[in-house]
Amino acid sequence: MIDLDPVLRLWRGTTPWQTPLPNWGRESAGSAFRSLVRAYGLSLTAYEPPDEEWIVVRNGEATGIASALFPLAFVTDGLAEIVRAALPQLTLVALASTVAVDYRASADVLRDTLLHDGWTNDFSPEGFCVSDLLVESVQPV
Repeated sequence: MIDLDPVLRLWRGTTPWQTPLPNWGRESAGSAFRSLVRAYGLSLTAYEPPDEEWIVVRNGEATGIASALFPLAFVTDGLAEIVRAALPQLTLVALASTVAVDYRASADVLRDTLLHDGWTNDFSPEGFCVSDLLVESVQPV
């Protein structure tokens, strides 16, 4: 189980959903990943600005899922070197599978960062997968 608290604590006290972080935000993240896609022949499989909070790129089975709000990406081994070299400002977290329950974080840290709008009863901060983060981060209507 990977504890995300040490990574996410870096951004506590910020509100990038209101004011973009210096050097990273929806616009700059989208631009950076579109450049990465062009430079390395990757596929941009998910990103719908202006409200989308996650960017998904693929190269065959290799996957990178990056936050458009925080300089954070979950990346499989097949893309880690490319993303690290092209976007060194990102904090990379190992990704084995989008559906593997490999992560945990304190509820207060999640609420202050990635899941600022909270989450449903189906989500557990003590064990979740990246797909759960994507679903839970969708803003309520």
